[in-house]
This record gives sequence, C-alpha cells and structure tokens, in this order.
Amino acid sequence: MVSDRWQAFRGIISAIITPMQADESVNYTALETLAHAQLARGVEGFYCCGSSGEGPLLRFDERRQVLATLVNAVAGKVPVISHVGTPRTLDAVALAKSAEQDGASAVSLVPPYYYKYSREEIIAYYRRVLDAISIPVILYNIPQFTGVELDSLSAEALLGDEQVLGVKHTSHNLYSLERMIARYPDKVFFNGFDEIFLSSLAAGATATVGTTVNLQPELFLALRSAFQQGDISRAQRLQQQINEVVEALVARGVFQSAKYLAGKGMVDTGPIREPFVALTATQRAELDALHQRLQGYIADARR
Repeated sequence: MVSDRWQAFRGIISAIITPMQADESVNYTALETLAHAQLARGVEGFYCCGSSGEGPLLRFDERRQVLATLVNAVAGKVPVISHVGTPRTLDAVALAKSAEQDGASAVSLVPPYYYKYSREEIIAYYRRVLDAISIPVILYNIPQFTGVELDSLSAEALLGDEQVLGVKHTSHNLYSLERMIARYPDKVFFNGFDEIFLSSLAAGATATVGTTVNLQPELFLALRSAFQQGDISRAQRLQQQINEVVEALVARGVFQSAKYLAGKGMVDTGPIREPFVALTATQRAELDALHQRLQGYIADARR
C-alpha cells in the first residue's frame, strides 16, 4: 500500500513535450496552452524535461523556464516533476536547487551516463542531490539510454531514504519492478513504457509517466479504471489501442511523432531539435490519419 505521503503522485502523468518555434527556441505560450488542455482531459500530473521533453537538448535556463511555466499553469492542481539529470554532478545539483526554488513538487534524475560508473559513484551522485534539496527525489531507471539497470539491489541504498519518493521504471524488466515494489511497498513506482502499462499495474505499479499520455490520456485513465474494477478484458482492449498508437509513433520516430500530434488541432508544437530528423510530409500525413482513428478510441474510452 502506497504511503499517504505520496498519494498525489499516484496518477496518470504526462511526460509533456516541449513546444518550439521554427528557430528551435522554446514556445512557452504553447507549453502553457498544452498544460491547460491536458489538465482538462484528466491528466493528473506533469513530468517535464525528460526524454519526451527533449531535456538533454535544452539549455539549463530553458529547463528552468519550462518548469516555471508549468508550475504557473498548473497552479497547484497536480504535481509537477522536473527531470534534472545531467552527466555532471554539480550541474544536477544546481538544476535540483533551481527546481525546488521554482516550485517543483519533486525532481527526478537518470544516473550519470556516458562513462561506465561504479555503483558507489552512482549512489554518491544521487546522494549529492538528496543532500542539496528538501523536496522528494524520484530515481529514473532507463537502461536503454544510460546503460545502467537500476534494480532492487542497486537501488537499496537509496530507496531506504525517506526523501526518495520512488522510481520511474522505464524498462521492460517487470520482474525487477515487482521485486522493488515488494521490498519497498510504501514508495511510488511509475511505469515508464506506455506499451506495458497494464502489465506494470499487475506488477504493482501505482502510477505512469508516459509520452503518449500527451495524446491519449483518456485511454490510460479508462485502462486504470477497468483494471481496478477487475474488467481485464476491457483493460486489455485499451492497452491494445494504446499500443497501436505507440507502434505507429515508433515506426516514424517516437519523439518527433508525439510532438507533432500533441498539439494537433490546438497549437503548433513546432520542430524537434536537431540532431533529430524532422518528419517527412508523408509521415505527417500518416500521423494525421492515426489522429483521426485515435479520436474514435478516445470517444469509446470516455463511455
């Protein structure tokens, strides 16, 4: 059972994209519009400057302003989590301190990457951030990008800390997820791969942070409700619909595609930053067709 202390974080959380102008400058007005629209659709929190938000491609001042924009837009209605991970410890500490000052509900960070660090060095990196701030910290496990698998053993030195809220588990290793949940049932474990949301719920996850929550929050909300009610057949059908969207995005570039569709019919979210390659006209047309199909799924999920 998740501790009452962390209940606000047990939700369907959008890994919100970062809109940009044609010159790749951040479009903060469009970001505020997106946040208001997603709140109206039932999104229960925001995770900014992660993979979906092009965090590693943003300057530190941009990351800070993205967070400030979201905090202002949300006005305390839902948690706003800021990803502050960087390869350099002192930069992560500085970003975490700024996030606390700017009103983040919590910070999250990947382990230091590029060099092959020891377990002791990774733990020390997190400890430096924990010691520098007073708000909760979420460990971010995404081994496909960092080359580091955070499991129950390697996380044990950190999950026992009261300031550590839990883990964002962006890994298909559901055994590892379940083992962490079993050892630390009072923490919050966030599913990070949209395509296994139902499976992660079965493993004991109590929240999700997803790229395609930007596009289809209604499906995630309906899936969670069906799972909680024991309607596994409906939950499976909703997961299949979510996965149809995921599959289409991955085939064309998941971050480019999610960014293109996130503001569809509402606001221009602009280009993705280089070195990512822009969508072709053909790909955009294919995604337009997917968007039309998705509207039917959303209508069904609302029933």
